[in-house]
Amino acid sequence: MPPLPQSAIGNLADLEEGQIALSGFVVQHDNGLYVLRARLESATAFADFVNRVIASGLYFRGLDYPQFLALLYDDWIGRHDDADEGIFLAADITAFRAERQALYKPCKITLGEASYLFEPLYCDAESDLALIDQGNHPAHSAKGQQPSETRIYLDIDEFIAAAWAKGVRFGIDVAAVREGIELDKPEQRVVALNRPYVPGKDAEIVELAPGLHRNNAPRRLFGDRVDLRQFETRYPQVAAGLRLVKKIPRQAGVDGRDITGIALPASLPKDFDLQTLAGPGTHVVREKDSEYLLASVCGFLNIDLSSNQFSVTDKIISHEGVSLRTTGDLLLTGEEYEQHGEIQEKRVVRCRSITAYADVFGNIISSGGRVCLKRNLIGGSASNDHGDIIVEGRASGSTLIAQNGCIRVQHVDNCVILGHQVVVGQARNCDIVADELTVEVSEACALAGRNLHLGLARSYRELENVLLVLLPDLSSYETRIATLQQKRALLEKVMADSRAKIDALRGEKDVTRYLLVGGKLRRHELTLNAEQQLSWRRLSERVAPALRTLSQLSDLIKEQDAEWHALEIQINEVVAAREQSCNGLACTVDRIEGETRINAMLVRLADPPLSDLPHKDLKARLRRTDAATKRLFGGSTGSFSWVYS
Repeated sequence: MPPLPQSAIGNLADLEEGQIALSGFVVQHDNGLYVLRARLESATAFADFVNRVIASGLYFRGLDYPQFLALLYDDWIGRHDDADEGIFLAADITAFRAERQALYKPCKITLGEASYLFEPLYCDAESDLALIDQGNHPAHSAKGQQPSETRIYLDIDEFIAAAWAKGVRFGIDVAAVREGIELDKPEQRVVALNRPYVPGKDAEIVELAPGLHRNNAPRRLFGDRVDLRQFETRYPQVAAGLRLVKKIPRQAGVDGRDITGIALPASLPKDFDLQTLAGPGTHVVREKDSEYLLASVCGFLNIDLSSNQFSVTDKIISHEGVSLRTTGDLLLTGEEYEQHGEIQEKRVVRCRSITAYADVFGNIISSGGRVCLKRNLIGGSASNDHGDIIVEGRASGSTLIAQNGCIRVQHVDNCVILGHQVVVGQARNCDIVADELTVEVSEACALAGRNLHLGLARSYRELENVLLVLLPDLSSYETRIATLQQKRALLEKVMADSRAKIDALRGEKDVTRYLLVGGKLRRHELTLNAEQQLSWRRLSERVAPALRTLSQLSDLIKEQDAEWHALEIQINEVVAAREQSCNGLACTVDRIEGETRINAMLVRLADPPLSDLPHKDLKARLRRTDAATKRLFGGSTGSFSWVYS
């Protein structure tokens, strides 16, 4: 083995030509050079030292190339882990002689890689041995060459120094270079590659609560059946304190580096502020592991597709309309529902309170809130079990039912309206039943109620108006009153008999005497001597049975008197109810300009209520004249006013 090249490291005090002094962070030991990271003063200190070595015509012998790159490009400043321990760099620093430097050609750099043309090199045997012998390659004649020629081998450490001087300062494939040096024929090989950057990961959100999105699958029913008219989840509902989403923080990428040593920085991953996604009814909670978006109140979750903002409100707001394609039939549990799109034909919306801002062609069923239709109700229906219905537009060919509420509509035609109170602006060819009914203009309508008030009644296409004043059946009241009066009379007779017995007992001689003396004794008007006291005791013993009977009769009288007063109260209540049932029975028509018929109809208890009749039967019943109806008016002009007495 040839001798090792002479070291080029010298002392600063007696530095000779061709020698170099080590920087303060490089120390020399018996087995090589070590770098103390704790002494690195800047991120470029080691690179400056390398430049000084290469520029001085020197190179690192026995270089640890991975550690070399780490010292060059890893940021050691500010790190304290093992900072005082030395990192092995190389065995020595040796002169890179000019005749050896001439052996190394420039690398070809293209598209993030560097390639080198490896080819066997030869020289005359008489040449300088320093040119021939290098490293582990002793001088020998090459096969197929003249005996006077000797193979010259490149050296990996020299190659790295030569590449550094020619601009290749990162990413050298040491194994590929070693293989290329051994080649016996010319070959262009890639010897260095860029290290591309590793992109980071953008911040993102992870949904935590199930059912945050609408589920358009058909609603599942019992028995593995499905309802094709309803979707599984249309308006998600959440509870207060529920974690909606979690923010996953962004992850920084890893910078790359090209073969010249220039950093290829990874682009900064995208980030967002979770607070910007917190709309009304939500808030952000920051915990150790991450950030969470929570629901602040119970209600319905809405995600704005334009801003991605989450909000929780007690009101459902929809802009897409109700159709078989978008929503199917709806069953809503919220207090309020706003619909800004059309409710299409045959679609059913079950809710509490609803405000519809577009036309309604389907069916609205309310459980007791408020139904307000800002536009028109056409061919559909609206019902409310315990609330009001308001139609600000026109109702046509529709059914409106509010048996315990008020129905207000401006224009109606060909409609059936059933309600406790109904107020209509203009009605044409409608069937309306209400306890209290007010119509400004009625044309060819059949109207029934306890209290009717029409502003104008006129015919339409020779069809007359028919008005029915519904009279209550008082027979049940009369029967109840008669039964109670009979009970009261019987009770009065029994009470009279009891009082007669009491009077008879009080009329007995001993009882009368006992009651008289006893009263004086209680009032301290009389004092008895010993003989009189003996007589008093004898008298008390004689009248004791009569007194017991008298006490029992007195208690019985009290019970009968209480029962009598209870019967009296019941009779008065039934009488008041009978009178109440007759209050407000009236009919007024301010002006009649077409054929109009007004009847009073007795509503028998055995008959089904008009509101329970099918539409066809209701239409016929309102216009039929029979024994239960009594004519109040018939004519085509004038006015009418009638009050039940």
